[in-house]
Amino acid sequence: MAIETAQIHFNQQGTPVAEAFDDVYFSNADGLAETHYVFLHNNQLPARWQQTESGHFVIAETGFGTGLNFLASFAAFVDFRRQQPQSPLTRLFFISTEKFPLSREDLTRALAHWPQLSDYSKQLILAYPYLSGGCHRLRFDVPGGEVMLDLWLGDLHDLLPQWHRPEQGLVDAWFLDGFAPSKNPDMWTDALFTQMASLARPDCTFATFTAAGFVKRGLQQAGFKVEKRKGFGHKRDMLAGHLATPPKAATQAPWFKRRASPAKTIAIVGGGLAAATLSYALCRRGYQVNLYSQGIADGASGNRQGGFYPQLHVDDNLASRLLALAFDFARREYQPVLATKTVPHDFCGVLQIAFTPALQEKQQKLAAKGHWPADLITPLDAQQATELANIAIPYPALHMAGGGWINPQALTQALLAACGNALNVQKGKQLQELHYDVDAKRWQLTWQDGGEDIHPVVVMATGAESVNLPLFDVLPLRPVRGQVEHIPSQAAYGELKTVLCHKGYMTPAFEGRHALGSTYVKMDMSCEHRESEAEQNLNTHRQAMRDCDWTQSLKTDGQGRASIRLGLPDHLPLMGAMPDIARQKQDYAELYLGKKDISYPQACDLPGLYLFVGLGSRGLCSAPLLAETLASQLTGEPLPLDNSILAALSPNRFVVRDCQRKPVTDNQ
Repeated sequence: MAIETAQIHFNQQGTPVAEAFDDVYFSNADGLAETHYVFLHNNQLPARWQQTESGHFVIAETGFGTGLNFLASFAAFVDFRRQQPQSPLTRLFFISTEKFPLSREDLTRALAHWPQLSDYSKQLILAYPYLSGGCHRLRFDVPGGEVMLDLWLGDLHDLLPQWHRPEQGLVDAWFLDGFAPSKNPDMWTDALFTQMASLARPDCTFATFTAAGFVKRGLQQAGFKVEKRKGFGHKRDMLAGHLATPPKAATQAPWFKRRASPAKTIAIVGGGLAAATLSYALCRRGYQVNLYSQGIADGASGNRQGGFYPQLHVDDNLASRLLALAFDFARREYQPVLATKTVPHDFCGVLQIAFTPALQEKQQKLAAKGHWPADLITPLDAQQATELANIAIPYPALHMAGGGWINPQALTQALLAACGNALNVQKGKQLQELHYDVDAKRWQLTWQDGGEDIHPVVVMATGAESVNLPLFDVLPLRPVRGQVEHIPSQAAYGELKTVLCHKGYMTPAFEGRHALGSTYVKMDMSCEHRESEAEQNLNTHRQAMRDCDWTQSLKTDGQGRASIRLGLPDHLPLMGAMPDIARQKQDYAELYLGKKDISYPQACDLPGLYLFVGLGSRGLCSAPLLAETLASQLTGEPLPLDNSILAALSPNRFVVRDCQRKPVTDNQ
């Protein structure tokens, strides 16, 4: 979704003013004091943090603006954790919406107004995302815990219905902010107040600077108990209150409902990037993880160089939105382990080459539609592409400056190492049988070496090995063999400075060799290196880049690697609970009728069993955000993806789609 940045100017007091609304972002008198009084004090924060027994607390805000409310909450939570290090509350979630986000430059200038918050504003500015639509999760470390900012970009009336609501509700405290109702009436609507109540947890509070009568009445109508309280500064009144018992929320599609798990010990089967990113996400949350694998990064995650970039399309479709968000999150998530200097990588940029007139037209359309921010993807002419690549590129291209390449094997190992003592890795484990003990409510894992382990919660991150397990027979898995060449560097292309993508890809040299790939052979499980596919890889590059003299120098000396990627028919991963296929076919058999008056049960899943497979060739980009989402689901925390994306990733989506189609009878 195209996002328009805010147009602002700074008044004589140095306060940012939104030109579209002719209103200030914070009080001219003392914006920070106003935030502390209106939003923190009147939501009884941090007093409520001291009383809670929960592991996380959720603040939701309408109107991120300069992020001042977030930074004040961030600082207050840091003080709370320092003063209460034994508190069970270790994670603060701050969920905010913004239709017109500030540019990074304007944000930096606006926050310079508050030097007392500089330690926090610097972190926000450094992590500030690409401004594309959807949820951007930014993670910040605090003493003994974390602060998570979920910045949802877009119109809040479109966004709030897309927030996943747990059974017990989502929000503990609302910051009802935004420009004044007289300046921005489109935001302050009954639909907003109804959504606030729908997303609330029991005893959810709210506070807002305004005392407008229609706001008071709208909140009361939605179920909130509303009080007029003394306003800040020259303002006489403000509103605050709470919702003791939230109304029964409108039912989200019950077949895609996601549930938390009470278990604090998780077993993961698999040793690739999916298993590593999920282990990393869970161990950070204080979970004990037992990882079982034949080896570490010995499958599709074992290549020397993997291209790191999102696959974006002309239209703002679901897959592109997911990958744009995932790429941004992955860059931030990988940074701590990349900083250890144990993972070879180079964020050297990526050029997607338009080597045919049809591709050139497609790239022109992509740029013209403006769905993606210019700092994420930029069109270049042939001369600009040549200058960036440092070798001749006689074609226009799309440039992704934030992309590059990473060694996935070293990355997988580094992520697991970062888990510390919270992770127990057992190698040489090949799963032979998975059986659920109904009485003990445990999964029994039997290994080929004769050993057995028992766990209440198991996540299958088994990659291409999934096709050998009977559990997956009911799902349309599609293994794809891919061979990559590790060609010796030559003078003709040895100075390549960026990753090149066309029908295949080519990386800059690493240890004297370039990665050149890749073949795609469906339903082939062999991992032998084949001369025929080596020649195929070379020819792919020579043909796609036929106007480049240097491609004629491409040679292989037989060094390369083949592995098996796992995909699905819709090219999206499986992430979530393993469905009870037979039960769901029965429960949802009448979905095709489209009757709205039928009350369907929530999806029946196999208890304590989850899937995280099918990442295909985009695992480097997608794995961290999907792992974060699955970890958030298991812990009952806010999910950083909207309901439409969650539905598209759900492992039962194929069953649901079949039930939604009219069944074929013998008479048809």
